[in-house]
Amino acid sequence: MTREEALDKLKATSAHLRGQAARALGDVGLGTDLPRIRNAQREETVTYVNYALQETIRRLAKEQAPAPSADEANVVSGEVRKQIYGKAMEWITGFLLHEISSPIGLVRLAAKRELGEHWDGSGTKQHLEAVTRVFDAIELLKNAASVPRPQEFDLSALVDELLDVYGPENREWISTIGARPFLIKSDPSLVRMVVANGIRNAIEAQQVATAQPSPHDVTISWGNTDVDYWLAVVDHGGGITGPIETAFEIGNSTKKDHIGFGLAIARQAVETMIGSLTLEPAKHGGALYTARWRK
Repeated sequence: MTREEALDKLKATSAHLRGQAARALGDVGLGTDLPRIRNAQREETVTYVNYALQETIRRLAKEQAPAPSADEANVVSGEVRKQIYGKAMEWITGFLLHEISSPIGLVRLAAKRELGEHWDGSGTKQHLEAVTRVFDAIELLKNAASVPRPQEFDLSALVDELLDVYGPENREWISTIGARPFLIKSDPSLVRMVVANGIRNAIEAQQVATAQPSPHDVTISWGNTDVDYWLAVVDHGGGITGPIETAFEIGNSTKKDHIGFGLAIARQAVETMIGSLTLEPAKHGGALYTARWRK
């Protein structure tokens, strides 16, 4: 779609065409088009088209704005940027859950009623369950960005609880290293998100590895320093494929039937606790997952 066609289609009667035009202008639009796009955005009544126009306005305005000086760029610290991002994440995910969850529920009820005995095993049920999994993940992402509620609990007991869901055939090649009990003061729900993701990824990586699992193939360790707590999970699975940073992007997964929210949720949770999460190749193959968060 050319720039001229996109500008003309901003006034189309079809919301689909207006949405296509809005997205196209994000790539081919010029700063001089901003007045027309802003006017279209003010008049747009369809939510997803309005959001597409807002994103296009943001991109074009950013291209038009002069680059900030080094001093200006450093006014806001990285820590504050993460906090701002977390607040935005909480608001956006809350909005999505509020606006879309109810219509999805109504679609499910209508589909069950209309399909009757054909509901079980239907493609409609399968696809709606996939949508439900996405919304469950969005809710976790929202919770990961919520204000921490610290309380004292035993991190070693949490690790044991999360390992209890795996059978003895898996437990024989999983090791833990750390003080017992290991009392910490943090938000237990946020810590659970971080620990659960690290354990799940390591065990799944080991399960699909070609080599037969052996003792200590997955090792979970924990401890603390003067200023923070830490937890690390190392596996001897197939290792990391592709750029590491893309693994943390929402919706990015190399695993079948995974929606790709796990690492994004874990990173948001640890950043909410003023910490960091890293994923890197392990020394002898596999991956090393390390979380640190402030005491």
